[in-house]
Amino acid sequence: MNDFEDIRPFNDDEVSCELKKLVNDDEFVAFLASWLAPSLARFAPSTIRYLLKLYLRKLISPIKDVDGFQSLIARFATKLIREGTEGIKYEGFEKLDPSQNYLFISNHRDIACDSMFLDYGLYTKGFDTVRIAIGDNLVQTDFATSLMRLNKGFFIKRSVQGNKKIYAALLQASRYIKESIESGNSVWIAQSEGRSKDGIDTTDPALIKMLGLAKGEADLNPFIQSLNIVPLSISYEFDPCDVLKAKELTVIESGETYEKPEGEDLISLAKGLYGKKGNVKFSIGTPLHQSFDDPTQIAREIDRQILSNLEFYPINYWALSKLDKEPYKQIRTHCSIDISRKDADQLAERLQKCPDQYREQFLRIYANPILNRERSNI
Repeated sequence: MNDFEDIRPFNDDEVSCELKKLVNDDEFVAFLASWLAPSLARFAPSTIRYLLKLYLRKLISPIKDVDGFQSLIARFATKLIREGTEGIKYEGFEKLDPSQNYLFISNHRDIACDSMFLDYGLYTKGFDTVRIAIGDNLVQTDFATSLMRLNKGFFIKRSVQGNKKIYAALLQASRYIKESIESGNSVWIAQSEGRSKDGIDTTDPALIKMLGLAKGEADLNPFIQSLNIVPLSISYEFDPCDVLKAKELTVIESGETYEKPEGEDLISLAKGLYGKKGNVKFSIGTPLHQSFDDPTQIAREIDRQILSNLEFYPINYWALSKLDKEPYKQIRTHCSIDISRKDADQLAERLQKCPDQYREQFLRIYANPILNRERSNI
């Protein structure tokens, strides 16, 4: 494990110390205060931070290992699901063997909830939770790094530069994933780098090539089969970050460079956690045990399973009905769009909250999953 010292999750014997550091991290406490009690954080910051630290010390006192921390996360997830969703539908868990370890490859819509809700489903159904692959470009603060490593997160070094360093980072990640599966740990990783902010879910063949770096001289098929790859399809009715994503996509489409404001990833993280998501579905696909010709064919099979298991909601069809340009206009002819007046009024009200200049992209974000599946002939 020494080869992975700079990317691995925390071990059990490191948990207590790291939790104490978090409680004493003023930046972390201020971040929590700004989301949990924004008014108090503005008008009585010292008071709310003091009270939060007292509460956090009591909260972490019984936690001695990773399992203890994840039990706390499970309680937090239960609260988020109860208050931020209309419920999560889990499908396909009968395809999994609790005695086996898997590499879950999913579409990526939310920074934290994708892996958290997968873990919650596994945890409540008697499976072990996963090690979570995270790009180090997302980690902008020490407390974010600690929280992710406490929750079995490991880092893929995407911020390195130079061909040799990039290759070394990818090889390290590939070997760590292989070692994780072989040592009895399941892993979650997104199908491509970053969230699919435009709603178009596509597996990057480069991901499969990265996974294959650890195979050495072995043939591709036996190695891929040893990883027990399982496609995972994630559907959210509403995206709490839809306006933020629409703004970024609008700037990029205009030909300008989108300059991400400082702290935007933390804002997206918090919005994703606490925002309303409506109905949610996690659908487990069939493990990839067949033979493939190359990484591209593997990526396409993952896409086929993810797209075929997506759930579409009234907002997806409503957004499609509002886009008059091609290819959306043509796609509408293949879809049965039946939206109640109540749903239409509620969705129109949601659109009104998005600034005018971003509304085209806002609608595309919700219509694109339908477009993507229709184009894929699934």
